[in-house]
Amino acid sequence: MIERLAEATELAAQILAKHDYVRVISHNDADGITSAGIICNALYRRGIPFHVNIVSHLDEAFVRTLDEPAIFCDMGSGQPSLIPRDAVIIDHHMPIESDTEHLQVNPHLVGIDGSFELSASGVTYAIAKHLGNNIDLAGLAIVGALGDRQPMIGANKDILDEALQHNIVTIAHRLKLGDGDLAELLMYSTDPYVDIAGDPNKIQTFLDELDIGGKLSELSPEELRRLASALVLKVMKKASVDAIESLVGESYKLNYEVISDASLFVRMTNASGKLGKTGLALALCLRDAGAKDQAQQLCLDYQRRTISEMKKIDIKEGTSIRYVHSSDKDVIGALAGTIIQYVAPDKPILVMTEQKGKIKISARGTRKLVQKGLDLSVAMSEAAKKVGGVGGGHNIASGASLPVGTEPKFVEAVDAIITEQLGGKGE
Repeated sequence: MIERLAEATELAAQILAKHDYVRVISHNDADGITSAGIICNALYRRGIPFHVNIVSHLDEAFVRTLDEPAIFCDMGSGQPSLIPRDAVIIDHHMPIESDTEHLQVNPHLVGIDGSFELSASGVTYAIAKHLGNNIDLAGLAIVGALGDRQPMIGANKDILDEALQHNIVTIAHRLKLGDGDLAELLMYSTDPYVDIAGDPNKIQTFLDELDIGGKLSELSPEELRRLASALVLKVMKKASVDAIESLVGESYKLNYEVISDASLFVRMTNASGKLGKTGLALALCLRDAGAKDQAQQLCLDYQRRTISEMKKIDIKEGTSIRYVHSSDKDVIGALAGTIIQYVAPDKPILVMTEQKGKIKISARGTRKLVQKGLDLSVAMSEAAKKVGGVGGGHNIASGASLPVGTEPKFVEAVDAIITEQLGGKGE
C-alpha cells in the first residue's frame, strides 16, 4: 500500500537532495519527533547540514522568519496558507486543500487513511529510503505510528514487514508493562492504566494477593500468567477493546535504537517533547545513548504528573461527550488518552486547560466511535470557529485553541455536532 506514495516521496527526496542546507520543523509529540529524527538521520548521512525546530503548533510569526529551504513534518496540511511555497509538507492529517503550491506528501491524497494506516513518521521513512540506505530507520517509523495509537495495518504493516525482514525489529507477545520492579511499574503506569496506580498500599495488596513481586523480567511463566489475568480483569471493568490490546499482545524490540522497547521509546519521546526538552527527545532518535537517563527521568515525572491529575479531575457529562478541566497544561493529551482508553471509552473526551491566555483542548475518541461516525477533526474545527478559535486534527484525536471564556459555548457546539455524527442521540 505504501507504494501509492512512491511518486511523491521520490520527488520530495529529489528536492531535499538538491539543497546544501535544510530547515526541519516538526511537531512535539512522538510521531513528530521521530519524523524529525528520521529525516535528520537521512540528511546527515547525505552530508546535508540541517537545523531543527520542534514545536507544539505552527506559529505565523515564526514561519515568516524562515528564509531557507524548509520541510514540515507532522504538520502543514491543515494550515497550508502559513507554509512557504517552496517548502515540503510531510503530514498525515486530513488536508484542507489537495491542490496547493507546495509539495504535499500525505497518505490521504493517495487513498491511504492517515488516521489509522500511516503516520507522519512512516511517510518520512518512505522519503528517507530515497535518500540512501536508511532501512534501519524503520524502527523510528514504528515508534511514531505507535505514538499516534495506530495499528500495524495498511501501509504501517508494509513498514513493519520490511523491518522484520531485515531484522530491524523483533516481535514478542508479552505483558506490555515495560521492565523493572513490579510495584514501581504499576505505581507510575499510565498506559496501561489501572485504578491502583499512584497508591502504593493498594499496589502492594494487589501483588500480595497474587503472591508475586520483584522484577517483571524475573517472573516465572505461571506468575506472569496470574499477573496478566489479574490486570486484564481490572482493565476490562471500564476500558475499551483497544486498551486490552495495549496491555497484552505484540511488543516491538528495536534492534538499532538506544531505547530497545518501542512502547518505552514512545513514552520517553512524548514526555520529553511535551515538557519542552525537544532536543533530548531528538537526541534519542539520533541514537545518542547519553540522553537515555535524563529522558527516562522525565518520562517518570510525566507519568507521575498524569496520574496525579487523574486522581483530581472531575469528569462532566454532555449528551454525547465528556469533558474535564486540568490544572496541568503539559499532560492534557496524556489525560485525554488515559480517560478514553481506560476509564470512560463510550463517549469522546475533551480535556481543557488555560495556557498563555488561551484555552487549549485535547480531544480523543476510539476506533469504535469512529466506525459509528465520529470525526473529532470536523467537530473541533467547526465548534472552534463558532467561538473565534481554531481546531482540527484526526477523526480519532484532535485539538483546539479558544479565547478564554468561550468554553461553555464551545462545549455546547461540539456536543451538538458529535451528537449528530453519532446518529442524533447520545452514546
